[in-house]
Amino acid sequence: MTNERKIIKFGAATGFTVVLEFPNDAEMTDYRNKIENAGLKCEILADFNLNFDQADLFMDMRSTECREQFDIDDWV
Repeated sequence: MTNERKIIKFGAATGFTVVLEFPNDAEMTDYRNKIENAGLKCEILADFNLNFDQADLFMDMRSTECREQFDIDDWV
């Protein structure tokens, strides 16, 4: 079992910097493809710390509540 985090960071169409953390590679890749297909730059991060790294919005997509609140179409 690996403890590697699945995190992406992108500049949303709104101008905000958004960071999303996922439970697995498949979900991360799905979101990354949607972001890049919208013409936005997206990068994979090895780590992210709320206290030391910058983002206008961080969503932990491992959480059911966060998944329900976040709609990627609003950001691309």
